[in-house]
Amino acid sequence: MHKVAMAALGAALILAGASAQANDLRGDAFITAMNGNTLSGKMMDGTPFKMFFVPGGNATVQRGAGEPEMGTWKLDESGDVCLKFPESVGESGCYRVVADGNKVKWSNKQGTGHGKLLGGVADLEMSQGQ
Repeated sequence: MHKVAMAALGAALILAGASAQANDLRGDAFITAMNGNTLSGKMMDGTPFKMFFVPGGNATVQRGAGEPEMGTWKLDESGDVCLKFPESVGESGCYRVVADGNKVKWSNKQGTGHGKLLGGVADLEMSQGQ
């Protein structure tokens, strides 16, 4: 389930990069990119998700049409993003995030994910196909 968190990170980072060059989103760059943005993508099982990061360390994720679930985020010593959500959402973990234009990619030892930023705080209500 850590793939959900990875997918969410990827989506948020897509909107963060405005240039066609890939940029590491570490430390302050991650905070700036996520502020006021929603990360959107699909989990490994194909379920869509939306996630946003609140300044100060809170995060919210919604999988499919399910209820939003709260978690936390922080930056580690390297500036990578570390997520912690309830077990129902997935494993916690730290991810290196890269943005290239509107595309976001995140990775760690367990794998890689990708998504996009929606350019604002989106409603968390979704239909099954969204």
